[in-house]
Amino acid sequence: MTRVSKKTRPRRSAPSSKAAGNKTAANKAAARSATVSKAAGRAPASTPADSGRIEADAIARRMLDSLWASVADGDLLRAELETATCMAVPHVAGQHDPEEIEAFVSNALVDKAVARQTPDAAALLRVLMSLGTPNIKQLASRALAELTGAGVYPPEWVTEIGKVTPGQAWRRYDVFGDDEAVAATFSYGEAEHAIVVQVDLTGIPIATAVGVAASAPGLIEAMQRIAEEDFDRAEQIPLAEARRRTEAPLALCDRERDPSLGTDTVAYLPIAKSRVRRLPAADTEPAAEFTAADRAAAVDDFMKSPLAADAVAADEDSTRFWAQVLTGYSSRVPGEPPAQVGPRKLVHILLGHVPNTFDVSAAQREHLEAAVTAWARWSAAQRDLTEAETARLLESLPDAFSRFDSAYDDPDSATIRGYVTDLAASDADVSWLSRNVGRRMFALPVLEFRDGQPAVGTSAERRSRVEAEFGSCSPPAAMTGEQFVDAVYGVIEELWDDDANTIFDVARRMFAEGINRHDIIHQLAGSPAPTRAASLLQEEFSAH
Repeated sequence: MTRVSKKTRPRRSAPSSKAAGNKTAANKAAARSATVSKAAGRAPASTPADSGRIEADAIARRMLDSLWASVADGDLLRAELETATCMAVPHVAGQHDPEEIEAFVSNALVDKAVARQTPDAAALLRVLMSLGTPNIKQLASRALAELTGAGVYPPEWVTEIGKVTPGQAWRRYDVFGDDEAVAATFSYGEAEHAIVVQVDLTGIPIATAVGVAASAPGLIEAMQRIAEEDFDRAEQIPLAEARRRTEAPLALCDRERDPSLGTDTVAYLPIAKSRVRRLPAADTEPAAEFTAADRAAAVDDFMKSPLAADAVAADEDSTRFWAQVLTGYSSRVPGEPPAQVGPRKLVHILLGHVPNTFDVSAAQREHLEAAVTAWARWSAAQRDLTEAETARLLESLPDAFSRFDSAYDDPDSATIRGYVTDLAASDADVSWLSRNVGRRMFALPVLEFRDGQPAVGTSAERRSRVEAEFGSCSPPAAMTGEQFVDAVYGVIEELWDDDANTIFDVARRMFAEGINRHDIIHQLAGSPAPTRAASLLQEEFSAH
């Protein structure tokens, strides 16, 4: 619910400024995305290569003729693709604000459909109701009601929009667990098409590329085509598994909407989400979750391993520290065992996760290379990786080691560590740490930091931040300015330490209703402290 610095979010890949990692890894990831794009083809309506410099309405004018033609043809898939492509025009023009994007869709598509007063216009509104955001769905629904009220009805074919029949699914993945691509086929009657979703697994799984292919066999063939030297594998999977592997990553991609996403991905994202919803839900047990005991056992196995002997002999405590950090991060996602890392994930851990999370001692820094190299070799042995695969796993480490000090000493990393340094034991649960950071960043967002502003690690620093932000606010009735600042500080401290998320749950509900963070804290501070959460929840329920 809080917008935070990219440094604090789980990485889709190694951060370019601090953790670009080995060029081979980056090139391979780029090649996979290119494979997705080539296999899937492009939308019928393409945009100019240099369209980022063109105003959104100018691009829209080029596309609208093709859009209306597709709707007039009654081609279900093409109508979806053309509509989705038009909805992505703001992204092409560099506009990423959700409200501005919705305003564009409303003006360029919904209003123009109403103005046309034709069955094709009514059909477009039905497509928007299938693919749009909740607000766009609502606007399109109202507009369609306006047209039907005037006697203008959509053609019958449009009632089938989105009602596809799932076919089969395939998965292509690397042996290290850094990423995967999942494809599924669907049919409108006899016409079969496919979607493919590229998922980055180095952080919280997130979709990084989406393709739609009019030729399903061509896409499946591309998924299965693996060069002998590749570290990839391919397998056919149940449709329910395809849904499990793509639904959450697509939702996260939609929420974050990274500006670096390709235009095709932004355009095809709503289509992919609608298709995944047509897949059957899993009827099996959820993926295994590895516990703290599992992680501790893995660390102990490593420490006793011959592969760890030299590192342990040199510095046992530092070796255990790095083993706990690597093991804990590698098992943070359900279904992922404690030794599951790949080349890109290792780089992210060393140049992103560790600098943003842990206070690393001089001895631990000194022992970084020996301990991490030993752990990576042990991880490869645990997974029966071949000699070539083990070499590939290790080849990005020297560059990461050489850049660790720079990444750790970066002032931004120190800022992020201030949110979690009191909680970040090397064996702490990474998911738990992430939840705490999210809550604390809502209390005091990192984006509000400026040169000279205090950090957040101590109560005095947090008090200073509160005074800077809320000191000039008008206090609620019956409160002096000083009392109000005291109350705000109490809210911030409650959020900071609220592991049960009692007050944070209230804040999230208010945020979901469209209230901004500053106003939420303002309202919370105006409620009696002993009953703050309960009273606001009662107000919410009474309002409904």
